[in-house]
Amino acid sequence: MRQFLSFTLLGMLTLSSAFSGPAAGETLQRADGSPITYYLKQTEGDKLLVLVQGSDCNSVYHNDRINRQFSQVIDDADILTVEKYGIDQRLVWRTDAERDDCPELYLKHDSPQQRVSDYRQVIKQLTQSKLYRQVIVLGGSEGALVAHLLGIDNEQVDAVVSLNGGGRYFIDDVLYNMRSQMPPEAYQEAEAGFRQFAQSVVQNEAMDITVSGHGFPWWKQMLTIDQQSVLAKVTVPLLLIQAGQDTNVDPASFTAMVKALKDTRPNLQPRNYASLDHRFQDQQGHSHTGQVVQDIRLWLATLRQ
Repeated sequence: MRQFLSFTLLGMLTLSSAFSGPAAGETLQRADGSPITYYLKQTEGDKLLVLVQGSDCNSVYHNDRINRQFSQVIDDADILTVEKYGIDQRLVWRTDAERDDCPELYLKHDSPQQRVSDYRQVIKQLTQSKLYRQVIVLGGSEGALVAHLLGIDNEQVDAVVSLNGGGRYFIDDVLYNMRSQMPPEAYQEAEAGFRQFAQSVVQNEAMDITVSGHGFPWWKQMLTIDQQSVLAKVTVPLLLIQAGQDTNVDPASFTAMVKALKDTRPNLQPRNYASLDHRFQDQQGHSHTGQVVQDIRLWLATLRQ
């Protein structure tokens, strides 16, 4: 199981490359007494940009593309990032999904809903101490799902931007990723094994597992969340970006989901980059992240008119 899943989640918009963050960490306390670590880069502006990392077991503090590139989608905004349960900036940057130093607390507690709860608690704290005119959430892959879930609360969030979040069901994205990476004969066996694994997770209330750097709570939620139903509840402006050559999530499933939602969700604006991959690179390996950032800037500018 580990062998054929090890690559599946590594590319879920880890936005990798080591980076030292701009602000020292601050903490809030969860209801269970554990700390939520977050970083806030403050400006003189009246907007809050909330950046949500993907599915990797890494400290967001060291995430170059989040902190340097996607923080540029809007000017004069305070920049907020929040660590996952059990992680802080002491966790060194690594790109391997099966890293052996992933914190036990992270494996036991991390999940999309836990991340949503943490972000909501931090955003509530910040908006009580400073009057923000706009709160914008941007996330990629698993971070896109978290952003969608945050966007349901239109009292906290004013707009959502999601990057390469895939289609309606996570299992379809995982199988698409496996199919794109394996020869047909290997995929058939791997597909059967993953479907059996997924069925066991869905049917059980608890399992002692660590697969692709994630524990049971994460797998349970990822395999049971209906992303289309989540998006149907988001009423704030929503920019959904999907790369057409993405092999980590299924662009066709994304397109089908958007088509099902478009007539009833006028707040939803899809944008497809047909020739780019999950990291917004073309077939020659050239990055077009700068163009994506500029397009997001233009879209956010229309919301202020």
